[in-house]
Amino acid sequence: MGEPTFKQILDALKRQVLVGKSYLGIAKGLLNTDPVLLDGARTFFGLTIDGSLELAQLAIARLYDRTRGAVTIPVMLARAADEISSFQRGDREQIDKAIKEAQSAVTGLESVLASIHVRRNEWLAHLDPRTVGNPAALAVKAKLDIPDLERAFKETEEIVLELSLLYEGVIGELHFLGDDDYQSALNWIRKAKCAFIEGFEREHGKGSWNEPRPKDCSRAPWDPI
Repeated sequence: MGEPTFKQILDALKRQVLVGKSYLGIAKGLLNTDPVLLDGARTFFGLTIDGSLELAQLAIARLYDRTRGAVTIPVMLARAADEISSFQRGDREQIDKAIKEAQSAVTGLESVLASIHVRRNEWLAHLDPRTVGNPAALAVKAKLDIPDLERAFKETEEIVLELSLLYEGVIGELHFLGDDDYQSALNWIRKAKCAFIEGFEREHGKGSWNEPRPKDCSRAPWDPI
């Protein structure tokens, strides 16, 4: 088989952005959720948060992989420069400007990408003996937080969307329909927990429940969370 077309490269990278930022969104949403709701399944929600954050990092690692021959954002930009004549919109000057601005944005992300590269090589994809022996050291030498990941996805999404617009006229933010549908599941948990507490206090007396309560138990059970 021959090498992938520019269209195939662009679509694959857009998919990585879509999936990665969705994992990050789920992790952020759960981290901001009322802890009382998560306490009902601490292992499940804890692993979902941790796993989503790791998968978000791996998506960025794939988008900017340093492995020889890998399909990455820099590779896409190099191909774009070679195939300007195949772009459906914009003139050569406009497309060349978009490519150079994207390359500059990638350079601006270097500190974040360097941290993710270390994390990928020493923990996420491989268990480095040094990290196994001293896990805390990784957080020091490869500092990374959620705002860093948000920035990486935001700027990378802008790159692929701008190239997609110029190449094939496709516009629109990358997101799954119902990408926050976990909120509905959390609301059912809230309603069930509140109903249980209400029944408990009917049986044992008002104020007899001495465990933490979900926020807004006083709301109607059909209200959104």
